[in-house]
Amino acid sequence: MRLTSRIVVRSLLVMALALGSVSVLTYEFARVSGREDLDRFLQRESGKLVTGFVDAAGEASGADGKLAAPEAARAARAALAIHPSGPQHVAAITIDGTRLQATGGPPEVAALLRGDDAPPRQPGRLRTVDTGIGPVRALDVAVTDATGGTVAVATLLAPLGPSRYAASNAFSRTIVAGLIALLVGGGLLAFVVRRSLRPLRDLSTTAAAITPDTLTARVPVPDTNDEVRQLALELNEMLERIDANDRTRRRYLAAVSHEVRTPLTVAEGHLELLEDRQIDPAAAAATVRQELDRLRRVLDDLLSVARGAEEVDIRPGPVFLPDLFAAVAARIDALGLTARVRVEPPPPVAFTGDQARIEQSIANLVNNAVDHNPPTTAVTLTAAADRETITIAVTDDGTGIDPEILPHVREPFVTTRTTGNRRTSGLGLTVVESLTLAQHGTLALTTGPAGTTATLTYPIEPPP
Repeated sequence: MRLTSRIVVRSLLVMALALGSVSVLTYEFARVSGREDLDRFLQRESGKLVTGFVDAAGEASGADGKLAAPEAARAARAALAIHPSGPQHVAAITIDGTRLQATGGPPEVAALLRGDDAPPRQPGRLRTVDTGIGPVRALDVAVTDATGGTVAVATLLAPLGPSRYAASNAFSRTIVAGLIALLVGGGLLAFVVRRSLRPLRDLSTTAAAITPDTLTARVPVPDTNDEVRQLALELNEMLERIDANDRTRRRYLAAVSHEVRTPLTVAEGHLELLEDRQIDPAAAAATVRQELDRLRRVLDDLLSVARGAEEVDIRPGPVFLPDLFAAVAARIDALGLTARVRVEPPPPVAFTGDQARIEQSIANLVNNAVDHNPPTTAVTLTAAADRETITIAVTDDGTGIDPEILPHVREPFVTTRTTGNRRTSGLGLTVVESLTLAQHGTLALTTGPAGTTATLTYPIEPPP
């Protein structure tokens, strides 16, 4: 079932339940209200009847305040004549077991009160009695003389059928009105829901049309301030991320292909020259070894980037800063960079870290400073320490990083040098950042026309 149909059907069910509840409550209110109105009417009529009887019997009572049966009967007839039965009730007065009944009233109730199945008298209590003609409301009021003796009992009966019929009639009308409201409201609800969900259908249509080749498409954003607009914005942001990731993936694949293909091509060319005996074997072997070593470094760097800071294999241990700098100086000397790189003596401080990973990070920073600057650029390696951190800085006096590239220099395969004997893969800073973050450190870059400084900061005692 479509979303529009589900919303309409469920809304109609809720409306039907609400209207049904209103109808039932209306019936109950009408029934209770009708009974209460009838009770007030019976109490009012009984008061009039008893007052009439007392007034008629007042002059006939003896000196002792007692009322003889004949005089009581005459007083009862007089009271019933003044206050006879009405369209809603039947009135009677019982004296010494003899019931005197007023004329008029509903015929079936009058016949009931005259018959043997009349409700038994219960003075002072309003009650509902189930009889052969249906439920009736009965009220008995005792009349006493001056001595407290019961002289007569005034009885009033009224059928409950009319009030219940009125309640049923109100219930039926409410049901009919509710059904009409459901039909009209259902039609209007279906129209409103379809119109309200039109932006969702547009979103669905556009989203279904987006393929890996059309990631630049975007879903329409409705001019509303609701959840549909928020959904459209979220979908477009998701598409932006997917498109950006796809572009990055394509760039990565192209860069990896280039970085792997280049050393293989160079090595293959030198091997062909060696086969044709057009090159010195030692020179060919050196070139092939150099290209294979470059391929190994690229693959190692790719593995470090793919693992990220969370999965880098870190083996922390005690690191003595002078020993670290001595190892880095030996590596710089092996690369033939001693003339361009000056290593300043570090403070004699020890800290906890992975010395091999830190050496790799420093070497990458030194290589970046050398590879991306003119041959006359000088590079300086320094270190400082305080109570909590160790700071290692690689500074050059080159031309600085291009402002257009600066926001992306930490991304993989971003480089400004892709040719020459020392072409670079663009993975250096990415690898350094992964290795540094894995040791709870930070990498900071400061650059300008006067040069660039890359700063590594490590805690002396890293957290567990």
